[in-house]
Amino acid sequence: MSNADVFIINRSFDAPIDTMYDMWTQPEHFAKWLPPTGFTMEFHRVNLVEGGDAFYAMGNGAFTMYGHVQYLGLERPHRVEYVQNFADEHENISRHPGAPVWPEKMHTTVLLTAEGPSTTRVTVRWSVFGAATPEEIAAFVKERGGMTQGWTGSFDKLEAVLADR
Repeated sequence: MSNADVFIINRSFDAPIDTMYDMWTQPEHFAKWLPPTGFTMEFHRVNLVEGGDAFYAMGNGAFTMYGHVQYLGLERPHRVEYVQNFADEHENISRHPGAPVWPEKMHTTVLLTAEGPSTTRVTVRWSVFGAATPEEIAAFVKERGGMTQGWTGSFDKLEAVLADR
């Protein structure tokens, strides 16, 4: 996989870096802003330590999907790194419910950089993790527009959550 196969998005937020780290690591905050519009998110289990994991559900009332996260690195307040995959309700790895050619696992690195005492730049680096077919990598690369739209929507919701604090 080349750098061209990596998705990167960033945005500055009016919040101190420690607050932003909490928004990414505390399930009660993360669940408020990450899911797509119209979906809710609930964590069934979280072990937020390097090497720990989490299991969650996202749904919209008519449809529920599950996911698993394995935390690779946590450096307060600058970095959150994890691998995620879709799962069934029993935590078995499954495929993206709407994109069967989507890669099985994704690697997410979130970098937080203080731009001032109350401003933080968030940079998300998203890439395919582990073995993937050329078709899976191509599906990931082809969805850049959708990923930009999805992350932008989540970041808009994050701004709203921060404004309500």
